[in-house]
Amino acid sequence: MSSRRTFLAATSALAASRPVASATAAAPTAGAYDFAAIDAALGRQARHRQVFAVARVADGVAFALMAHGIDAYAVARGEGRGSLHAAAVFYGRGVILGLADTMWRRYRLAEHARRRGDDLTTQTATHNPFADRIASLQVNGATFFVCDNALLDWATYLVTIAGAAADSPQAVHAKLRRNLVAGALLVPAGVAALNDAQERHFTFVQASL
Repeated sequence: MSSRRTFLAATSALAASRPVASATAAAPTAGAYDFAAIDAALGRQARHRQVFAVARVADGVAFALMAHGIDAYAVARGEGRGSLHAAAVFYGRGVILGLADTMWRRYRLAEHARRRGDDLTTQTATHNPFADRIASLQVNGATFFVCDNALLDWATYLVTIAGAAADSPQAVHAKLRRNLVAGALLVPAGVAALNDAQERHFTFVQASL
């Protein structure tokens, strides 16, 4: 009996330690997303299409993979720039890669990424350390999608677990949504965006295991 009580107590403690989206959070509405822009991005013509699932920061390894793919077709195969449409979907803990410098600074995202068990070598506290790499990939035709569900998870963590914000999770969530990296597109759910890309004949790469 004592072992059962111990197990139940441990299970309850584990569940309590996990950031869960507040039940009182406002449900995202269709007006929050630019579905026309999302559809246009996924439908852009390219000889090759590849979508990268980015669930962790993982020291930005996804950006190196995207760049290698672009260069392989453009340079090694001589097909020129734009022959590969590389798209990334930021979700899970990796969603902070799609946030602007102001959010990294305000909520100390580099520090909290490491606290949540992610790999991040840089010690910066003032900006998104991968913003320049994102911009460079965009010049070469890359597209970036940001999962709204994951933003809410981060907002809930920052308020209820990390104590990094005095606002409600809903207020922090709203700030995160308004402060994506330039050119990134907000999507309701990263998993759905990955499916949408594959239905448009993008091949799938898990980029942050």
